[in-house]
Amino acid sequence: MRGFSLFELLAALSIAAIIGSAALIYMPDLVAAKRSNAALQSLRVVINFARHTAITRGQLVVVCPLQRSLTGPDCGPRNHWHQGTLVFADSNRNHRFDLGEEVLHQSEPIPSGRIVWRAFRNRGYLVFTPRGVTDWQNGHLLYCPASGDAQMARQLVLNVSGRTYPSRDTNGDGIHEDVRGRPLDCGSV
Repeated sequence: MRGFSLFELLAALSIAAIIGSAALIYMPDLVAAKRSNAALQSLRVVINFARHTAITRGQLVVVCPLQRSLTGPDCGPRNHWHQGTLVFADSNRNHRFDLGEEVLHQSEPIPSGRIVWRAFRNRGYLVFTPRGVTDWQNGHLLYCPASGDAQMARQLVLNVSGRTYPSRDTNGDGIHEDVRGRPLDCGSV
């Protein structure tokens, strides 16, 4: 009969324990990085949905931070994108959510951290025209985790044509860079 000796079994379990404990050390960082990426990816999906809807419907579509109230959804303060988003068809073209306008999508708040919008023209919302471009609103959405750890900061860049692209760690130092090559910083958020 073939089998394992007690010594072989203990050696295999010891190696598995060492590998498992090494993996556990990096698990919180892995989870935080996945959370950061997921926060901006969900926002990217919402922005792409709004752009596509503006093109297919041939009308203005607005994306703004969501504010829930007793009277229903509304656009919230400009730097509260982490509280969820509201996408609506702006039938009267005033860039505000008014009674009777169609809600196209509402997203849930992110579990932790903040998302702030910095852009040309300093508006607290995004407008997509029927051509799928923004109303001259290029800028970026910066995600900062609750811990403020720059290694978990992420940025989603939006250009005037309505296209988005995520930040990257181009120099391999563990911190993503902005479009000018500067490390992302959560100190001012």
